[in-house]
Amino acid sequence: MSFQQVGQFFIAAALFALLGILVWKNYIAPKQEVASTPAAFDQRFSDFTARQFNRQGALDWTVSGSQLNHLTDNKGYRFNQVECLLESKEKNAPSWRLSAPTGSADERLTTVELTGGVEGHRAPSGNQGALVFGTRTMTIQPQEQKATSNDPTHLAEMSTEGQPRWTSDSSAFNLNYDSQVFQQSKVHDHFNRPVSAKIKSDTSQGAQP
Repeated sequence: MSFQQVGQFFIAAALFALLGILVWKNYIAPKQEVASTPAAFDQRFSDFTARQFNRQGALDWTVSGSQLNHLTDNKGYRFNQVECLLESKEKNAPSWRLSAPTGSADERLTTVELTGGVEGHRAPSGNQGALVFGTRTMTIQPQEQKATSNDPTHLAEMSTEGQPRWTSDSSAFNLNYDSQVFQQSKVHDHFNRPVSAKIKSDTSQGAQP
């Protein structure tokens, strides 16, 4: 074996030894944890209910739903199948019931966002029939009794027969329930003529053989 071949042999042996040392060090070195994606929420509640009372101890509003997630770093809440019950300031007046598939709120529940299609209902009160409305999204400030939406909104008063007495369609609305101010944009109203009892009687008699 020539001197050159011997030298190549020792160089190759040294490289293999060095490679073996590196592999061995990598094997015994402490494994570094792979950075995982931070959790989106730190608490989850099922079939939850949250209530807000005023300083006099009276109930102001109630928020409930099928699931509530509290976001990490105190970034607020996310709701599923959320329902809000806003109590009326008028004595013996019915409350507003709002529902939506999804929603969110800040940490102190001062602002609630309802999304995914919002439906509202208020039971009949006095001479006024039941009120119903619908919109895509809505922002509620429960403690200030305010509600707004920048989406097309449909509002109607229903008769006892379940027919609309009037309808009001708008591109947006702003409600301040505390000051009794309701503002709409690009409004289209329609009033249905009530059917008198005499017309109903004549129609029913004419239908008899």
